[in-house]
Amino acid sequence: MSTELLSPQAADLEARRALVAAARDIVPLLKQEAEHNERLRHLSDITADALRGAGMFRLASPRAHGGHETGLRTALEVTAELAKGDPSAAWVPMVMTGTALLAGLLPEEARKDIWVGNPDAAIVGGLTPSGSARPVADGLVVSGRWSFLSGVDLADWALIAAMRTDEGGQPVEPIVVLVPAEQLTIEDTWHVAGMAGSGSNSAVAEEVHVPQHRVLSMPLLLAGAYAEGRDSEPLYRTSVPSLLALGVVGPMLGAASELLEQARDIASRKPMALTTYARLADSPSVQLAIADAASLIDTAYLHAFRSADDVDCAAFEGRQLSLNERARVRMDTGVAANRTREAVDLLVSVCGAGSFAHTSVVQKLWRDLNVASRHGVVNANLAREIYGRTLLGIDEMPTFII
Repeated sequence: MSTELLSPQAADLEARRALVAAARDIVPLLKQEAEHNERLRHLSDITADALRGAGMFRLASPRAHGGHETGLRTALEVTAELAKGDPSAAWVPMVMTGTALLAGLLPEEARKDIWVGNPDAAIVGGLTPSGSARPVADGLVVSGRWSFLSGVDLADWALIAAMRTDEGGQPVEPIVVLVPAEQLTIEDTWHVAGMAGSGSNSAVAEEVHVPQHRVLSMPLLLAGAYAEGRDSEPLYRTSVPSLLALGVVGPMLGAASELLEQARDIASRKPMALTTYARLADSPSVQLAIADAASLIDTAYLHAFRSADDVDCAAFEGRQLSLNERARVRMDTGVAANRTREAVDLLVSVCGAGSFAHTSVVQKLWRDLNVASRHGVVNANLAREIYGRTLLGIDEMPTFII
């Protein structure tokens, strides 16, 4: 198992601490804006400016272009910290960290397009190939519609997946293309019970021209082919499927941790209805529930951090994770998500029916985590299936995110 001693560089640990501290500094502001973000159904200008000012949009962008170029473990710790203020405000930087890492795999010409003059460039992503890309003399022309582009209203660029076709219109391969966000039309489709502030609306491209230097092959991307020759930038040797799956857990960890603190505070001062207990905390049943919830959250952190350390170490060492290792990352992702959800279910029961008031932060955290933990790449039952298949030597997989 990986340990802190196996961390890629001592300097990375210092950077991690600094970035987590920067995230912690803006948590009070994020708490103040959380309700506003939910009403807006996207991040407020105040929230976005705070995230940008703290460097949260450049976590995985290249150091050569002013970025932090941090690993997956750091991204988890930072987004977990942000989620203590508002899970939606953590979700958007989490997404932009993943997309920045993918964008860093593009040729240098495209990287300059993105980051020269704008090291905080916001990149959103839609990696379901729901568009088409036909060849033209100087690149491709892309059209399509992509759902759930978190933070799209803040975006400078979008990484979107499409099916490349030949001149006859026949499918060739799925690709990922980089397009300026201003060339997309945003559709207001994000009307949800939780994570409303993430602004995960849809976007439409109509005959958008994409030069060849802004194109990545999806099969090569997932196979790690673009990681070759990245000795000076080990971050960009990170296993892409593992990053896409495990990265979403960070905001869940922070949301569950914050709800635990809220529950402890409520238990210390609220009487238990229809009993002689002057405080919830005096009841053995509450004591057990708090202990169980805390242990479930600890379990989630342990699984998430174990996998993140393994992913980071493999990237630093310049090796591809084995199928079994990647399957275990998916399993750890599902375990972490489920344990946080189980924990918050215990905690809202401790807090009681009053915690479901519209003004209560408890019910908002509960709603946010229940929505986030059902993201498609989390799917804990599918993760069990994937991991079981690898343990039994079955090579055929039901998903490409592995």
